[in-house]
Amino acid sequence: MKAAFVCDRFDPAGGGLERWIAQMRPRLERRGHEVYVVACEVADGLRDDRVHVAGSGAGRLARAAALGRVIEALAPDVVHDTGSGLHFDVLHPQSGSKLANHRRDLASLPPLARLRRRANPALYRWRREVRELERRQCAPGPGLVIAVSEMVARDLRDSCGVAPERLRLVPNGIDTEHFAPPRCAALRAAARARMGVDEATTVVLFAAHNARLKGLPELLRATARLRATGARLRLVAIGGDATAEYGRLAARLGLGEVVRFEGTVADPLPYYAAADVFALPTWYDACSLVVLEALACGLPVVTTRWNGAADLLSHGRDGFVVGEPDDVAALAESIARASAPGIRDRVSIAARQTALRNGLDRNAEAVESVWFEILRGRPRA
Repeated sequence: MKAAFVCDRFDPAGGGLERWIAQMRPRLERRGHEVYVVACEVADGLRDDRVHVAGSGAGRLARAAALGRVIEALAPDVVHDTGSGLHFDVLHPQSGSKLANHRRDLASLPPLARLRRRANPALYRWRREVRELERRQCAPGPGLVIAVSEMVARDLRDSCGVAPERLRLVPNGIDTEHFAPPRCAALRAAARARMGVDEATTVVLFAAHNARLKGLPELLRATARLRATGARLRLVAIGGDATAEYGRLAARLGLGEVVRFEGTVADPLPYYAAADVFALPTWYDACSLVVLEALACGLPVVTTRWNGAADLLSHGRDGFVVGEPDDVAALAESIARASAPGIRDRVSIAARQTALRNGLDRNAEAVESVWFEILRGRPRA
């Protein structure tokens, strides 16, 4: 069939949504489908006859209208929208409900910063447009809605009004061949040598583009708490955020020599290879791809109940789930447990098995089944 993925920006080097589309396309094409991408913006070098640019309008609704015009001209059999447009057969909000994400983003701010953010007129306009966009997307209709986690399904059902019978639960998948323990083992010695750590030092890895929302300040405080007990730790943070603010916080906590801020990296695999524990104490994440990558590499994962990927974890078996991101004591305790040699080895094996049950091929099969369900539900001409 002819299918179109719809997104706001297409850049596989960007966030998890874009990476997911880039990984899904070839797998669905190998299954015999003709797969297009329609985006308001496309990164340099990615435009071809199956990647269409709608152009960026002023505001969410204008961008949604531009996407709709391109989709109408393309006339695919199935429109698979990841949360940006209004014309779809399958709505698949990869980042969850934007308003739910926004509420948790505000919760992650200190009280004074939260008040300033709420008073910002630009935020008011953004929230008004997003509320209208989600209202139209979730209005009764023939399309199906994919939730990447139980948390997202709950938000879409209870806050956005999506009828339960339209919801399909399809967790994200991961490339378990690229992210794999044997590949990590081959890279580990060189990666740790570059960081200047020996095997007696526990390397905790954090990866995110929005470091505040994903809990880096709380992780820094948990690291300081662990260091105060005498633990030998190195915290490595990768992602696109500017590091100055977090570098100052690390210095105030006495972690100047303990934390490495690596910025954006082309391939995170060497960092997974160097790590002993992966920590993402996020305030909100629909179904974190970096958590799945870490699991696939056999890393014990520490995250929060506000991460949809926590649905896939059994606390203490293949990972550790903390109730709230600002529970620094619980976060530090979970990292200490995850890094204990006997526990780490056992959890590593279970983590890899969990990832294997959530591979990209299985994810592609689940998406394809939703497409076929759409086609079967259409009246014949």
